[in-house]
Amino acid sequence: MTTGLFAQSILKGSIKDAKTNEKLPGVTISVKNSTIGAISDADGNYELRLSTGKYTIVASFISYQSIEITDVEVGKGKTVTLDIPMTEATQNLGDVIVVARKNMESEMNLIFERQRATVAVENLGAREMSAKGLSTVADGIKKITGISMEGNTKVFVRGLGDRYSLTSLNGFPIASPNPDNKLIPLTLFPTSVVKNVTVSKVYQPSVFGDYSGAHIDVETKENIGNDYMTIGISTGGKTNVLFKDFYSSNKGNIGVPYLGISKGLNLSDNIKSMRSDDFASYIKNNNPFKTTFAIEKDKGLPELGLEFGIGKSLKLGDQKLNAMFAVNYDNSYTIYDDAYMSTVNAQGIIRDMFNYNKYGYETTMTALGQLSYTLRKNDILSFNAMYVNNTEDEYTERDGFDAEGINLKGSNSVYHIYTLFNSQLTGRHQFDRLFTDWQVSYGKTTSDEPDRRQVMFSKQADGVLSLFKLNQQETMRYWGELFEDEWNGDFKLKYQFDKKETNSDFARIGGSFRKKTRDFYSTNFYYNIDNLDIQTDNVYDTDRYLNYNNIADGTITINKSSLPRDKYFAGSDIYAAFIDFEYYPVEKLLVAAGVRFEHSSQWVRYWRDGGQEDRAELKANDFFPAVNLRYGLDKKQNLRLSLSRTITRPSFIEMAPFEYRESYGGATVRGYEDIENGYNYNVDLRYEIFPNTGDLFSLSAYYKHLESPIERIQDYSGSLIQSFRNVDKGTVAGAELEIRKFLTKDLRIDFNASYIYTHISLPEGGIYTDKKRELQGASPYLINLDMNYSPKFAKEREASFSLVYNLRGPRINSVGINGVNNVIEEEFHSLDFVAGYSLNKSLKLKLQAKNIINQKQKFSQEIADTGRDQIVEYYKKGLSFGVGFSLNF
Repeated sequence: MTTGLFAQSILKGSIKDAKTNEKLPGVTISVKNSTIGAISDADGNYELRLSTGKYTIVASFISYQSIEITDVEVGKGKTVTLDIPMTEATQNLGDVIVVARKNMESEMNLIFERQRATVAVENLGAREMSAKGLSTVADGIKKITGISMEGNTKVFVRGLGDRYSLTSLNGFPIASPNPDNKLIPLTLFPTSVVKNVTVSKVYQPSVFGDYSGAHIDVETKENIGNDYMTIGISTGGKTNVLFKDFYSSNKGNIGVPYLGISKGLNLSDNIKSMRSDDFASYIKNNNPFKTTFAIEKDKGLPELGLEFGIGKSLKLGDQKLNAMFAVNYDNSYTIYDDAYMSTVNAQGIIRDMFNYNKYGYETTMTALGQLSYTLRKNDILSFNAMYVNNTEDEYTERDGFDAEGINLKGSNSVYHIYTLFNSQLTGRHQFDRLFTDWQVSYGKTTSDEPDRRQVMFSKQADGVLSLFKLNQQETMRYWGELFEDEWNGDFKLKYQFDKKETNSDFARIGGSFRKKTRDFYSTNFYYNIDNLDIQTDNVYDTDRYLNYNNIADGTITINKSSLPRDKYFAGSDIYAAFIDFEYYPVEKLLVAAGVRFEHSSQWVRYWRDGGQEDRAELKANDFFPAVNLRYGLDKKQNLRLSLSRTITRPSFIEMAPFEYRESYGGATVRGYEDIENGYNYNVDLRYEIFPNTGDLFSLSAYYKHLESPIERIQDYSGSLIQSFRNVDKGTVAGAELEIRKFLTKDLRIDFNASYIYTHISLPEGGIYTDKKRELQGASPYLINLDMNYSPKFAKEREASFSLVYNLRGPRINSVGINGVNNVIEEEFHSLDFVAGYSLNKSLKLKLQAKNIINQKQKFSQEIADTGRDQIVEYYKKGLSFGVGFSLNF
């Protein structure tokens, strides 16, 4: 490729089938050895904006032979027409025909699929996520219109929280290892193992009906026929962490915590089954714990990211076997220094207050394997397996006073280990105009919280510390273990009424099942330290008094509290059948409609406070109809309308009357056994236009009526208790705008904005300050703005510079009760910068800076008596930066 520097020209033309002369939409036209490209539109037309020069043009399309046209010359300011005929690439192997598959990591291909999709969808491909420096799927979906997150785990779509959405892996539901969340934490999916992410905010009957916010589908990488190997290394860190003092809990020299390998911290089955009085005798001669209460000081190290991927294609007889394997490891350090939190009453008097420093270390290790085997022309068998190990290690040092006015200093350690294993076997087959799809998957998740530790100290006026001895629950350990497994099965049969490649009418039937079980166990160990009388000046060095010698000689006694109510067992079964169709009454109008029937049974087996066993059960037979209309105003414009009814089922933790509290003075969370399903009635309207290749303008409006929605409620009886109830009704409505535009061939801007209105009516006579309010966690406005400049140079060299901005509006963080107003998380601005440079087609360098603004996150509360706002919590995460490189072979 040879080019002039600034002169602009246009290369355009049409793509047709060489045999039938039929126009071919969706063909990729690119300049060889560059990232310049386009996708042919619905009429088979394409257009490239190029500098003056001579090029080699490549045209590629699924099922067709790729074509290279050399010495295509364009002059300064000229428009050159190049029509390209393409020949089918079917290769006969006896009775077998093998075809290629489309690369769905490409942003251009995804935009084209979005234009042709039956329902309104939004998506992100691997290439776009890489260019914007998005390291996980969680980072990616925050850039999609109408989506925000609370922390790194809870997803809000159009103001609707976690319970209103559905996540799937390669189209199949996937369980969350975190018992607090319905959705799997999307931080568990590094973008290096992801092909694309598709978000659908409207319902289709072929999918389980348990969502009204969005269906988020994560599609993992696959080898589509090319051999490759990738190696990547990156490092970096946060400015307030690197080489600063960093504290963490003692791990007893077990495993390799740096890599997230710490399974040895779990309790033995012998201790778990031991009665309390037997345990009291056992510990006189045996140390039951592998760790101490001591806090270890180190230095914050640079973060590390490692990735490796390999793909291979083999010919086996007359067929082809494609295989790939990828593994990814990354860690991160976070410090919330000089952070603050408090609670105030209606008069503005501070009830309790703590300044705190929090130190967090997280690891994620992901392994992905994929095998696919071709059969005949359009048939394929595929097997995917994915394993994730995620650890979160947090230490918090608190200094302040509690609701009784006692000056305290606290030392809290929390360690979570999440694992996920998911395997999927998929088959797709075609028999003339009859298509079948089937899939079976098994998933296993675990969530362990081994050896959470807490020590509370009384603080005297001169700063001297002594052990706090209120009710023997201030010095304690906690173990929690959760195991969940899930089976899914799905079968679809589609009959196509004609043989057209596009705009074909069809009818489809299908069935599916989902079977999930959960076992949860927990136990507390409360230390009686009445016989200890110590004074100290720090909370870190506890081994001289909280040690085994004092346990063995009886100075310290430990009460093992493992009551029947500290465990629960749960399960759910869903059996479903659906029928739907797509019909074109006229060429421009697509009518897609159908109905789904689901029989669902959900149960929780639990024990009441008095030890009586009980069981909560929720059964339902429901129909979920949906109508999706798409009208093509012309070849580049669509108008869409969607109507549907869906369900919101409570999670297990919302049904189980099990109490969980993470730290002294913190809120206790308890489920509600009489909770019911909620139902949602959804209306979506969207206008979209695709004016040029890669450009997009979309304007959406939506309305949702929520019937008996589930809300988190709060009560206060000595300590804060959070639970869940059905409320009367709710309303969600709003508008969304999305623009993607190439300002020049190298400069692109992506912009989206959302206005979100939510309203919920609360029952009379409750403890809530407001009788009506916005949904908890819903921001009234969201804005994303991304600018990318990607100049190309000679000899395969190219650069990419991205500036990524996000604005999230204020939202309710916690709901006010008994005359105290809501706590509001104030609006937040973030700005990231990512730069990449490809030296050649194999070596790429990357530099990134994240959270450049480094804004302090503030939480405020309006004081009822004075009307003024008061800051009740704040923290700051720090600016992070990183460098890395990747090698592709």
